[in-house]
Amino acid sequence: MITFSSSDGAACTVKTDSATFEVFPTKVPKDTWCLLSHPEEELLNKKAVSWPGEYDFGGVTVRAVGQGEGKQVSYACHTENIRIAFVDTPVLDWTDAEIEKLGDVDVLLIAADNPKKITPFLEAVDPRVIILFTVKDGDLAGVSKACGAANAETVSEFKVKPSSLPSDSRQVVVLK
Repeated sequence: MITFSSSDGAACTVKTDSATFEVFPTKVPKDTWCLLSHPEEELLNKKAVSWPGEYDFGGVTVRAVGQGEGKQVSYACHTENIRIAFVDTPVLDWTDAEIEKLGDVDVLLIAADNPKKITPFLEAVDPRVIILFTVKDGDLAGVSKACGAANAETVSEFKVKPSSLPSDSRQVVVLK
């Protein structure tokens, strides 16, 4: 089972059976696995991932996808037979090649940023579960509507396992 939890200093905390990591932390935590949204030249934390490429830690396979000439990084992670994509703010326009690098996405964690940018991305990726996280100057109501859920459920923790993924619909939740 994979658990996505609200976090004061990050988009969320992800806990799997074999690993725990922070996603898009505002401050790089010490000695904790984390996925950063922007490349960092020098990191004191050797467990921080911030560059495009492929990584593996604690049973989690990670593909980091660079965008905007390498200025922003999004992630596709595979663990426990679930493929998760993490996209931070600002949500950029995605090329077909970048979307192909993400692969099939079961769960998408995305910044509730700009509905006009998110809509074509959602159509291309077509995830079964969308987890929104709020961002400064974002449009949560507009993004929720673009995701097909005008009144998305707001939760502090969301758990998913392969057998709980919707098969013929889309589930949208908001991490508070």
